[in-house]
Amino acid sequence: MINDPDRLIDVRLACEGDRQAFGRLIDDYGGLVHTLLLRMVQDRDTAMDLAQETFVKAWTRLRSLRKHESFPSWICSTARRTALDHLRRIKVRKEVSMPEESFIESADESKPELSAEGIVLLEQAVCKLSERDRQLITLAYWNELSFADVGRIMGIPVPNVRVYLHRARKRLREHLKGHENELLQQID
Repeated sequence: MINDPDRLIDVRLACEGDRQAFGRLIDDYGGLVHTLLLRMVQDRDTAMDLAQETFVKAWTRLRSLRKHESFPSWICSTARRTALDHLRRIKVRKEVSMPEESFIESADESKPELSAEGIVLLEQAVCKLSERDRQLITLAYWNELSFADVGRIMGIPVPNVRVYLHRARKRLREHLKGHENELLQQID
């Protein structure tokens, strides 16, 4: 995503105070941030509020960004910390339930299409995963971030990201047991 020269230019301009360039970054990365937040808080309205809060924080701290090409992982880290702060503030552990919005709706259209039944099955299985597993799957597979970026965002050493993702996929497979023919070939 950031390899696009126009995005790098927008990051550089935004770091210099260009509000229009920052607006373009919000347009480019808003979906990524919202998807991550939705996975963490499992409430669409809260995720939208936290996304706005994330971009406000990002704007005020943008001058501290040292490497422009690390903007995607930096904004995701900011979103993740914002969500964790929110969850600590409310001190309420939500029971895992079906989120209001499908993370597949936010996913890249180039990914294989799933049937309506497949989407529901996958959503239910992902919702049964731990918060960390949901974040890992969302960042690595649905947003296609590198293991290094996932590690930076989540504060996990890169070699551990591979192990944690492997385990998360294994747990996801367990939740999808009996539906292998419908789903597993499409998400591997």
